[in-house]
Amino acid sequence: MGTNKIISNLAFFIIASLLFLFSCNTDSSGYKTTENGLKFQYLKENIQGKHPKTGDYVEIKLIYANNTDSVLFNSEEIGSTIKMKLDKASHKACFEEALLMLKTGEKALFKISADSFFLKTKKTQVPNWVKPGEMLFFDIELINILNKKQVEKEQQIYIERRKKEEDEIIQQYIDEFDIKEDASMSGLYYIEYKEGTKIQAKPGDLLQVHYTGRFIDGAIFDSSIDRNELFVFKLGNAEVIAGWEEGFSKMKEGGKARFIIPSHLAYGEKGYGEIIPPFSTLIFDVELVKIKEGGLN
Repeated sequence: MGTNKIISNLAFFIIASLLFLFSCNTDSSGYKTTENGLKFQYLKENIQGKHPKTGDYVEIKLIYANNTDSVLFNSEEIGSTIKMKLDKASHKACFEEALLMLKTGEKALFKISADSFFLKTKKTQVPNWVKPGEMLFFDIELINILNKKQVEKEQQIYIERRKKEEDEIIQQYIDEFDIKEDASMSGLYYIEYKEGTKIQAKPGDLLQVHYTGRFIDGAIFDSSIDRNELFVFKLGNAEVIAGWEEGFSKMKEGGKARFIIPSHLAYGEKGYGEIIPPFSTLIFDVELVKIKEGGLN
């Protein structure tokens, strides 16, 4: 090899090293930072591993904790790895970007904005304990990149099984409480306790309501009454779950009712953050306190 070629290769190596240092600065705690601002620290590397791409299904081990070292989730505690679809990046320095950085067989720590993780990646409400600017600490190990068709087939089998189980649970509830009303074509059970005496709710109206939400086992997960605060939404504007849209469209001002809402009219196979598990049938006792027609004051 000629002297000029050696010098050329050496110069390339130096330039490449400098570019890496500028794009991945290392802080005092050992974390490097990508161009997008994602802080990371490899715990285990695998030069022969394979990078996943957006749209792949991956199998991972996952632990994440907050600033006080309180573990919020640990996949080992549920006795299983996580199999998930790798969606496109929801924002800069996000969870999806972290997965794309790993190769199979690798493990790393990441710092990710807590509010962005809940709002943009999980698409759920930010928990009350999250403070502005707070970071979450993720320990992620990429086990494998999975066969897409096989995963989708397994997911469909799982969904069908859970739907069947939910139908059986709803029927047990109907039998236990001797409910005479039939479900609507959508699957909603509407049980009227008190008929309203004034105007009928219609799309475009602003509704002021009180509610208590329960799981089918009776456990309360939310109540406007406990907060002493009316919940306000516009009917027909997709601001609430489908079961509420249908249920309140049957009511008049001053009316009271119970909605038995199967999961496909609520939060479905994904659930709602840490509050509503997937495939949850929800029971709402509701009161339509006030209707503002057409949303007018």
